[in-house]
Amino acid sequence: MLGSEAMEHDPRIQPVNDGLFFIQRGWLNANHLVCTGSPRALIDTAYVRDISDTEALIAQCGLAIEDVELILSTHAHCDHIGGNADFQRRSGCQIAMHEVDRHFIEQRNGWATWWRYYQQDAEFFPVHQGLGDGEFIELDGLAWQVLHTPGHGMGQIALFAPDTGWLISADTVWDHDFGVLTTRIEGLDAPLRMQGSLARLARLRVSTVFPGHGPVIPDGPAAIAACQARIAAFIADPLRMGRDQVRKIMLYTLMMRGPHTRGELWERLSRSPWFPEAAALYFGGRQEQTFAENLEYLREKGLVKEEEGRLACTLPA
Repeated sequence: MLGSEAMEHDPRIQPVNDGLFFIQRGWLNANHLVCTGSPRALIDTAYVRDISDTEALIAQCGLAIEDVELILSTHAHCDHIGGNADFQRRSGCQIAMHEVDRHFIEQRNGWATWWRYYQQDAEFFPVHQGLGDGEFIELDGLAWQVLHTPGHGMGQIALFAPDTGWLISADTVWDHDFGVLTTRIEGLDAPLRMQGSLARLARLRVSTVFPGHGPVIPDGPAAIAACQARIAAFIADPLRMGRDQVRKIMLYTLMMRGPHTRGELWERLSRSPWFPEAAALYFGGRQEQTFAENLEYLREKGLVKEEEGRLACTLPA
């Protein structure tokens, strides 16, 4: 089943125009933009565990993986590049990403990409084109400008189509939120660079936002303004940023690794590279207290459920 007939049965797929489709995934898997025109392109490939589901969704848009000509990666984090290596082997397609991320992928740097820091699954892949800030890419006759938007990721880009006002924002703009800030890898000035990236987007004539996670955002300026208010609050109170990091990565860990007992989750986090550092940076090194308080918050908010002694994330992966 291909094309519009299939999309009537799958609410995750939304046509943007005749040759461009937005696919909304969950929170472990990043969203996609699929271009069935020229070139046949895919923006972001989600998490490696769910490649088969990614392939099936793209096929419903009328594009077989073997026919992909170009993969555009908004940044090198595991939830955005998980299908890159497999899809490139099968299609022979080109892969393009910002020149900063290209550098670290080619050096096989699992720290700069976060994979080792957060103990994520990912595979290195060839990068054929390093994208520079301000250059244009044409997809199905529509020109998209590459905008370097660091903060969440050092090589993160957004893509902006001036003719329509459409913005592919990756993890710089979600609906009232954005991707986690990892200052240990991105630098202590990461929130300031995120603030600068948002200020740059706010100056554009944005209409609709296609975020890296969550649904299409019809009021782009309002979404950007909400994110600007959030990053300002983080800069004013770094503890808020620390809690955000711990809670989001706790949730991602449960999504990636499945249900855990409290003891299993504590052992995994306490032995990870990231959790002891986050506790030291933001919470005076109090690891057990940091674990207990943030886990309780997630349970109270309904983001984590505990059944028969095992913790599981309630968000869609």
